[in-house]
Amino acid sequence: MSEPFQRLLEIEQKCRASAAVLPGLDSDKDEWSGIGFRIGGTEFLSKMGEVTEILDPPEYTRIPGVQSWVVGIANVRGSLLPLMDLKGFITGESLANRKNGRVLVINHNGVNIGLIVDEVLGMRHFFLSEKAYELPEMENNMRPYIKQAFLRDKQYWPVFSFHSLVEDERFLHASL
Repeated sequence: MSEPFQRLLEIEQKCRASAAVLPGLDSDKDEWSGIGFRIGGTEFLSKMGEVTEILDPPEYTRIPGVQSWVVGIANVRGSLLPLMDLKGFITGESLANRKNGRVLVINHNGVNIGLIVDEVLGMRHFFLSEKAYELPEMENNMRPYIKQAFLRDKQYWPVFSFHSLVEDERFLHASL
């Protein structure tokens, strides 16, 4: 056998031996990842695939004849993005300072919607073993959008379902 070919075989064996101790593709099945965000004093999670983008609040135009939680419509890179105050929709209390909030852009059935929240907390990772079997105490008006939660260090992280929100009849009727 030629010297270079022998060297390549040795390198391959070393790589295979090293790869045996690396996590495999199946190991991520024990992990759940999402985006953390805050509405009022409550911290939530959303499934990773439900949020397509996170933005600073863009300039927007108010729309007459809509619910108070409909903030307006913005031009984001040439596309119109309706902006909604998530706290305003859920609790009836508008976000104290929308300009300091963040916008979670969701896409449901081909429609983009920007939901303004108090703060985005970044990516959060949980082990499936941290899934809570009981939902945490929370206001009744939030409960329809919470399907599961995670518990870590005695803190509940409810998972907010944006798909449930967008399919809610009250949310679909944004006009007065």
